[in-house]
Amino acid sequence: MLTAVGGALLVLSTWLSFRFGANMMVAASICMTEIVLLSLFGHFVSTILLPVIAIGSLDYFFATPVFSFRVDIASDFWALIAFFASSSIVSWLVNHVRRLGAIHRQQAQLLDLTHDSVMVRGMDDTISYWNRGAEAIFGWKADEALGEMSHSLLRSRYPIDFEQIKQTLLESGYWEGEVVHATKNGSVVATATRCSILCVKQGVPTAILETSTNITERKRNEDAVGHGTRFTTIGELGTSIAHELGQPIAAIGAESSAGLRWLNRDSPNINEALSSLQHIGAECRRATEIIRHVRAMTKRKPLQVTSLAINDVIRDVIPLVHRELLNHQATLKTRLDPDLPPVLGDPVQLAQVTINLVMNGLQAMAAVANRARELVIESRRGEAGEVLVAVCDSGAGIAPNDAERLFEPFFTTKPEGMGVGLSICQAIVQSHGGEIRIRNNTEHGVTVEFSVPAIGAHDGAL
Repeated sequence: MLTAVGGALLVLSTWLSFRFGANMMVAASICMTEIVLLSLFGHFVSTILLPVIAIGSLDYFFATPVFSFRVDIASDFWALIAFFASSSIVSWLVNHVRRLGAIHRQQAQLLDLTHDSVMVRGMDDTISYWNRGAEAIFGWKADEALGEMSHSLLRSRYPIDFEQIKQTLLESGYWEGEVVHATKNGSVVATATRCSILCVKQGVPTAILETSTNITERKRNEDAVGHGTRFTTIGELGTSIAHELGQPIAAIGAESSAGLRWLNRDSPNINEALSSLQHIGAECRRATEIIRHVRAMTKRKPLQVTSLAINDVIRDVIPLVHRELLNHQATLKTRLDPDLPPVLGDPVQLAQVTINLVMNGLQAMAAVANRARELVIESRRGEAGEVLVAVCDSGAGIAPNDAERLFEPFFTTKPEGMGVGLSICQAIVQSHGGEIRIRNNTEHGVTVEFSVPAIGAHDGAL
């Protein structure tokens, strides 16, 4: 339909040009303008037919002889050929640009379907694209955000200096990390953000594509579960810790009394009194260390990564669970490889994992009455060079239906359990670049084993 109407307009405009005495050049210019305008709304067929109709009209009204489709003069012939070629090319280009525009609009509509924020900003930080996901996450409509400076609008807080991020983008073309932004209503959102260079002209980047996933709720849940689990672990160990604190306090009292007796004698024994004071100092340091471990496990702190010996972590845990071993009438054996390499990790969090696994093992053996309740902690080197820690109990083992769900948050096989211990252990181990596995033993009980990369093997794991 559009081609027929366009063809009629071309014939009409050519006839009017002829009637008003215009020459072929003027009529050709009018036809070219009409072809460009019609191509904006036409299709591929029109890009072919419209130039053909135009050249036929010009030939009929202006080429000698007029009112005929013959062309007797060579200059008219070549003029018509040149017009046909140029109008066909222009018509095709206009149609091609129109199709590209339609494709770009479709792509933009697809970007609006995602829940992620998609933003394009220039190297000067000016926002040039803002999808509906960005509107939903940050609160500003597109017409409010376009043309604004990204950092001024969102008040973004990056994990490292933004200039370092820009340098990484210029060098590698990509950066990703967690970023905190302010929304229109003043609230704070955390996002997993990915940035990449979008356009490069003559070797110079001109824009940055930034996509962000809202992880605020996930971070809030992780913090809540992690913090609650730390308190759960402390609650389970409350009796043991009180007992362990009671020991140094009782020793301090006994040594104080002994020191006073040595000093109250008719001939004071200074050396023995000094020895009592030294014992008091040692017991104070022991009590301080126990309190430090408890306080560290109840604080929301990021990984305090340091080089450490995993065997030292295990040895620090043993006094904290001594009372629970007595209460469960269980024996503890250790098989610690003395030649293990150091690892990078947070000693408090790795101790938390070990304590949790020991407590799980003791609880799993609570109903055992026909064999020894034996718990084994083993450290050794893995096949890939990693350091392995295994806690083995002699309990009843894992039911087949429960095996695949043990690491799910809030899944528990204990009547009074919260079901967060193993899931938090898994999160801690994975944050250290390791893995945690659980399996039934050949005869009785379960072995839970976790790995931590050794220094020099996988330094980039953390």
